Amino acid sequence: EPRPPEQLPVQAQQQVQHEEDDSQKERTELLQLPTDILYLISDHLDAPSSYSLALTCRGMWQASLPQTRQKLEGQDKTRLLLTLENDRLADGFFFCHRCNRLHGFEKTWGPRSPEERAAKGEVYHCSLRDRFSPTGNAYEMAHHHLRLAMNAHLHGPDQGIPLRNLCVEHEQKRQATTVNCRTSAAVHEGELLLNRVYAFEVANDQAAAFRASTGFRDFRLCEHVPFFRQSSIYHQNVPELLRRARGGPDEFVACAGAPGSCGICLMDYDVTIRRLDGGARWAVTISAYHLLGDGRDPDDWRWARFTEKSRPHLFLPNRPNRRGSGYAAGVVKRTWAQAARRGEVVTASTGLPLKRHSI
Repeated sequence: EPRPPEQLPVQAQQQVQHEEDDSQKERTELLQLPTDILYLISDHLDAPSSYSLALTCRGMWQASLPQTRQKLEGQDKTRLLLTLENDRLADGFFFCHRCNRLHGFEKTWGPRSPEERAAKGEVYHCSLRDRFSPTGNAYEMAHHHLRLAMNAHLHGPDQGIPLRNLCVEHEQKRQATTVNCRTSAAVHEGELLLNRVYAFEVANDQAAAFRASTGFRDFRLCEHVPFFRQSSIYHQNVPELLRRARGGPDEFVACAGAPGSCGICLMDYDVTIRRLDGGARWAVTISAYHLLGDGRDPDDWRWARFTEKSRPHLFLPNRPNRRGSGYAAGVVKRTWAQAARRGEVVTASTGLPLKRHSI
């Protein structure tokens, strides 16, 4: 058990006192400067930096630096809030672009999280504009989920939510079948990727009923690619689901890893169709790969194209899209494969059990 300082030898007592003096000097040296010197220092700082300095401790705040006497607005407020968001000593908050404020969060949040939806907090309403929830695919991933997952990757686990929170499983009933959806996630070279796997079975004699599930009942891999073309204003669909065998009773054609991609957002997919029970039933698996970006800005076209609603409107901004970018078809799938080789993929088996939601 260590002895009190007064019981130490004289030389040891002097060493302890010297260390205490140095520690006290390091803690108070800046505050010991005259106020006019602090004002001269603040003259070389912009308003957000002056606020950051003033917020380091109560003594600096009481110094009342000139630039902290004005209310921050616009970009100056944004820069300060982004600095506070990245502060490791102030975890539990994230920056919202839509309202230019900091919101609190819980580490259990994620798409279809019962805790988050039950709270019905302000943050959920801020994100209603920026969420992925295409027809028949109730995943409901909002931009704050992307930002929080990337914050945890960039600034530490206490600054956001773990990737496993994005790994949600749900089921969606369609005519003649039920689609099971399972999600995996990865961060590769500073960008978030999702792998959404859709698995379902269709009886051969129910194929016509299945293909009749168009319009508002149709299922979508993204906002632009439904299963069937009739409900797509972009004239995109999954052709393997419409292909029939010639000269026989088979309603589908077996295939393995047939590739496809969206021409609007950064989504690649592959389709596998297997024969079951001698052709009486068919098992379909569609694996979709999404590249969502770094989550820093909800107006980043990689995220904005992922969440936009597929309704024609003359006054919507003409965002960039995949056809005019350098992301050729198949790039997202190859990027996911690289992340998998590096062990960056998070699935249900590498985290907590999947949250199951029957829609």
